[in-house]
Amino acid sequence: MTIEYGMKDGMLLWVRNPFNGTVTYFNDVHRKPHVFGLLTNPQHPAALRPLAPHDLRDEMERVRHACVFCPGNEAMTMEEVMRVTYGEMYESTAMPSGFHGDDWAIRVVRNIIPRVPEECTGGRNESYVIIEDGRHFLPGATGLSDLMWSGVLPAQHYYHLLRIAAAVVRRSLDNPAVQSVLIRKHQGRESGASQPHIHLQAIGADRVFPDVERDMEVTARHPHIWHESVALMRECGLHIEEGDGIASQWSPFGKFGRHFEVIALEDCQPLPDIPDTRLRLFAQYTHRLLRALGTAPYDLEIHHGEGIPLHLHLHGRRYVYANIGGTLNAPADVAENVVAPTRDIVRLLALQTAEEEQRWQG
Repeated sequence: MTIEYGMKDGMLLWVRNPFNGTVTYFNDVHRKPHVFGLLTNPQHPAALRPLAPHDLRDEMERVRHACVFCPGNEAMTMEEVMRVTYGEMYESTAMPSGFHGDDWAIRVVRNIIPRVPEECTGGRNESYVIIEDGRHFLPGATGLSDLMWSGVLPAQHYYHLLRIAAAVVRRSLDNPAVQSVLIRKHQGRESGASQPHIHLQAIGADRVFPDVERDMEVTARHPHIWHESVALMRECGLHIEEGDGIASQWSPFGKFGRHFEVIALEDCQPLPDIPDTRLRLFAQYTHRLLRALGTAPYDLEIHHGEGIPLHLHLHGRRYVYANIGGTLNAPADVAENVVAPTRDIVRLLALQTAEEEQRWQG
């Protein structure tokens, strides 16, 4: 096997990332609650006091009025480049409360500040914001911290979200100056998210992103590396879900101590070229993982390109970690605390997704 790793008493002790050479050790790292933001920022959601119902309604309306991503504030964003309406995704009986069929459910606008300067992409802003849903708060929210989150969206909604993401990638790649497009997301203040209204970013660049380029280089030298990774995680009991040529797993090949992957082993082409049936499956596996992880903060990236499997990296921010000279120390029991419960939840969600699919297909 190309992957270097060590075992002790049947447990994974260390593993070297085959893509960048860093080593992750599993030892006793103390877990601490993330309270820094709570102590320094009185607006942190955990610091908000309960509001009376009428005060909560007023505050929610004030927040929606000020949020540039909320319906009614379209003039506050850059120009719109595409949208999907609720009517295109939902039956009339399943329409979200307060919305109509011609209301937008997913909206794409240019990022007001290009993540890659326009001078690098032929003088055109190729950074986009994909607003995932028109709702700012959860249905039945009882506080201002009850925000919408990606995993709570219905399965078909999340599938349409990835379809839109693929369309944005195609649009950006039509620009001859763009060589690569990265889909990424922040969830939660701890991940660096500055906007609580759920959204993705699509970033076009004039060169292949370094992490994706490394994926391509290693895969070209070791074509079976992705299958080896899945086999190793399966052997160590770290896989979550597997089927349809897609694997969902906990993986130590990340930048933080809580890292998950969804790998479509059979789909080695750019995102816009992925067949719709395969994209739907990838969306289902990703959606179940997001639902299982809940509202915990994370960073998410979707990597794609010629010769590498379509795959998703999700870096959770739950555990403290130490990264010294490229060597990552993670809690010895991180997999035990994360993988087993997540695997059980995903299995239950798989049944729910199948039922949703049947209803959706009529």
